[in-house]
Amino acid sequence: MTALRFAPVDRDDLATAVLGDSPDPARIVSGSPQASELILHQDERTEIGVWEITPGGFRSSKIGVSEFMYFLSGSGTITRESGEVLTIEAGAYVSLPDGSEVVWNVHETTRKLYIITQTQA
Repeated sequence: MTALRFAPVDRDDLATAVLGDSPDPARIVSGSPQASELILHQDERTEIGVWEITPGGFRSSKIGVSEFMYFLSGSGTITRESGEVLTIEAGAYVSLPDGSEVVWNVHETTRKLYIITQTQA
């Protein structure tokens, strides 16, 4: 596990933080997206961190967790199962409730602050 951060950080700190290894998406639709991350906080129910992904497309599921994302940089889209298309760009936020099935299409390397919360005990 990555060392936990307790000092205050601002948007610039998050945008320039050095990230480490993270599993790449498993269900790739296009390209060869590669991920990196920095975990800022982790306990039994919550994980907060910074995650970055290079261009490409992939499927993502939220099973037993919900996720809130605030985008720091990049561009692309996230398409919900309903067909709703959400734009990824700096300043955008996306919430994915438990049970969400989405497809990411990343056009430009994208960095986000995320909060993942366990929804099941």
